[in-house]
Amino acid sequence: MNTKSCIGAIGAVLFSMLLIGVLGEAAHAQTAVSSCGTLSSSGNYFLTANLTASGTCLIIGADNIAIDLKGHTITGNGTLFGVTDGGIDRDDVIITNGKITNFNNGINLSNSGDAVVTNVTASSNNNDGIFINGCCNTVSSVTANSNGGNGVEVGEDTNFTNVQANGNTGSGIDATQCCNTVIGSTASNNHQRGINSPSDDSFVIASKVQNNSSDGIELSRCCNGVVTTTVTGNGGAGIAFPSEGDDMVTESTVSGNTADGIDFGARWGIISGVTVQSNGADGVNMLCRGSTASLGSIFNASANLVQVGPPTGDGPCANVDLFAP
Repeated sequence: MNTKSCIGAIGAVLFSMLLIGVLGEAAHAQTAVSSCGTLSSSGNYFLTANLTASGTCLIIGADNIAIDLKGHTITGNGTLFGVTDGGIDRDDVIITNGKITNFNNGINLSNSGDAVVTNVTASSNNNDGIFINGCCNTVSSVTANSNGGNGVEVGEDTNFTNVQANGNTGSGIDATQCCNTVIGSTASNNHQRGINSPSDDSFVIASKVQNNSSDGIELSRCCNGVVTTTVTGNGGAGIAFPSEGDDMVTESTVSGNTADGIDFGARWGIISGVTVQSNGADGVNMLCRGSTASLGSIFNASANLVQVGPPTGDGPCANVDLFAP
């Protein structure tokens, strides 16, 4: 992982600590919210009731605003946004503890980053459940199901933990730039990809990605990884690394996908402790140089293992403890 990604991860941890501190002091400086409108000053806000909007509900009007929904639901009429930055960069926004439904985007931070969204359900919106365009965010304990676009769409340097992104018309999780980490999450039955990141330095760890209409996981460019993850029943490849190389899959199961189980589009792919079986094309397709250790690849419809050397690749692949009859 590059230095920028490490800095982003450290920043997310520190900002999560800030979240605990901000909400812990809320009893001393909270502002009650009983209707839709603009939150114009930095501080801590909490909902006193469910809110209904014909258009946008809450507009974040300053930096350093924390919104505690207190278990309430914000419901729209299918247009505009449940919570938005109003198209202005608002740093250090926290949204927690409630539901947002039936808007265009449930949460729309189109010009902002450094956001924390935790314990929020953003489902059944006409476009994205959650859209954050800027960098360096934390999305945790979030449910983003049955939205008309992506479940969650973010810019870069975002940490996802315990996210449920299922049944969306777009992808479950779409991280449009580099350096993201998805941990302990599920992306299933989405009409496009389960998890998508078209840039580099992104990781999917201890997650389930299944029954999506396109690729289960697609991580482009270089230096990405899938670790201890189950990827099954997707309509494209199970895991695809389209370009640049230096990607890895370890301690994972990839099975029952319509296309290749694992497709490395460039050299220096690494596989370790992986089971690949019953996929609709090749089990593993890798461009050499690359390496496998403890790979079991069986019952795939085409070849169990394809390793492409010169002139397309630039040298041999290495295999240790390989079972790919």
